[in-house]
Amino acid sequence: MTLTTTTILGLLLFLGSLSSVFGNPTNTAAPVFAAPLPAKVEAQRLRWKGKAMKIAVSTSLTRFSPNIKSDSDVIGAVRRSLQAWAKAADLDLQLEFSDKQNVSPNGPAGDSINLITIAATAENILFFGKDADSSSAKTRIFFNRRGEITEADIVLNPFQQFSTDGTFGTFDLESTLTHEIGHLLGLHHSSVLGATMAESFAKNGAMELIDFGPRSLAASDVAALRDLYGAPADDANCCSSIGGRLLVAAAKPAKDLQVWAEEMGSGRVMGQTETAADGTYRIGGLQAGEYFLYWRSKDASLGSAMGALKSVSLETGESTTVNETITLRRSSVELAYVGLNGQLGDCGISLNGGRSYVVDLGGKNLDPASMRLSFGSEFIKMSDLPAVQEFGEGISGLAFTITVDPQIAAGQYSIFLSDDKGSGVSLIGALSID
Repeated sequence: MTLTTTTILGLLLFLGSLSSVFGNPTNTAAPVFAAPLPAKVEAQRLRWKGKAMKIAVSTSLTRFSPNIKSDSDVIGAVRRSLQAWAKAADLDLQLEFSDKQNVSPNGPAGDSINLITIAATAENILFFGKDADSSSAKTRIFFNRRGEITEADIVLNPFQQFSTDGTFGTFDLESTLTHEIGHLLGLHHSSVLGATMAESFAKNGAMELIDFGPRSLAASDVAALRDLYGAPADDANCCSSIGGRLLVAAAKPAKDLQVWAEEMGSGRVMGQTETAADGTYRIGGLQAGEYFLYWRSKDASLGSAMGALKSVSLETGESTTVNETITLRRSSVELAYVGLNGQLGDCGISLNGGRSYVVDLGGKNLDPASMRLSFGSEFIKMSDLPAVQEFGEGISGLAFTITVDPQIAAGQYSIFLSDDKGSGVSLIGALSID
């Protein structure tokens, strides 16, 4: 998946960034800050004060736009994107229309209108800056010293093309809006590659596929939202949380690690987060159940090393603490890309149960003779041994065939790779089962 966002001011969250498929471009979104956070406001905990908010669609979207395919279902895409998030946490996202065209400028506060626009005005173009060629959209968020969001504006990039029918080379409008509305609600990018809130997703036609998967929220997206706003009243199994602190040698905080929870039995990724500067982490909004916790380093010098923490059993409403001292073992292997049809990307790939696929991996030092490949689910099986795949200078590649059992549950599943020295690397939730 690929999207992008932008900067907040009084504080701003950025959605947008570039990701790439070898052979086809992709696009991303990411939160960015334009100013330092006020004291005691945690960036990951920004949220609206209540559950009701009005979202205004600019006339730049309701009338003809050269950036949106003429027969696209624009308003339907907006409504469905809002509904996806509203249902997940019983939010009241009210759709309105506005003649306003411009994103609110940087400053301590906006104009109190939560706008979605694609107008090619000077203000909107300036908002993208150097990201104009790579971002699909950006979101600017304003909030107060209590960490309450007071306004959020979404700007679709007027230099990009959008559609709702999978037209080759365009961004899917509904996927883009669903991702950006997640930012509007306070969510940051997800480390789960197949999630709606993943940092990137592909344009239509990348890997010779049309993927509408980002339109539907992943379990990890829902958990992150419910951690902020709670679950609908009719969900009796939510919500629980896992938190704690991770340390490395000499009791140093293990900062900037990706931590995720996989459902015991199915192997589905159900929640994720990152450790803070002091090594603390929290995965909230989880259903009651049994989970296994993993961590992964974002430091490329460590080869994206990973490790397992422990299993956790959660009752409804329970908060469990898992504190660990981990070893950041440098791995000779780096796993960075996944793909199909001989193409690689940094976004998840969508698969269906009951089918076989030739999957490609890319990274560094991927040697099929000295490593073991595994998956988060016993319903995903490798039907042949990995073979070396050429992707160009500087990229080590593997290709292999997997068979997906028709009984597999929908969700996101991880890929694990370990070398002959016992070091491991992973791609979190890289396989999305529709």
